[in-house]
Amino acid sequence: MTRQSTAKRPVFSAFTILEAVGNDLALLKSEDRLTYADIGRVLGKSEDMAAKYCAGEADMGLVSYAAGKREWNGRFTGSLERLCVESRPSAIHGRTVQSKILKAALALGVALEDDNEIDGDEIKQNRPAIEEAIAALQSLLEQAA
Repeated sequence: MTRQSTAKRPVFSAFTILEAVGNDLALLKSEDRLTYADIGRVLGKSEDMAAKYCAGEADMGLVSYAAGKREWNGRFTGSLERLCVESRPSAIHGRTVQSKILKAALALGVALEDDNEIDGDEIKQNRPAIEEAIAALQSLLEQAA
């Protein structure tokens, strides 16, 4: 019997979410020589809660998460964002993949026609096609892994 292999995806669970955020916070703490009080001040939480976040032992509210993202950007949220993308099941197959990529390419090609540039408004207008192409390309990358 022949089995079709699928790309292994990381597990998306409460544990892996807390671990991803905790690891990034702990690395920030070390690299920037921060104290738990420093981290707590940015997140609007106590020193004890900051320590729990760094250890991956506590769930963080959205307001604290946004404050951390604003302060440290991808250094704080990078691992969680990768986990969200890499753990996503792929629902795109076959010709659909190429079609979604080509639709975005066509939309961006049309946007170039008027002034040889793609501006922010044109990106916004074509965002659905671009996001579908990104998902399709991610699917191809997962299959190639």
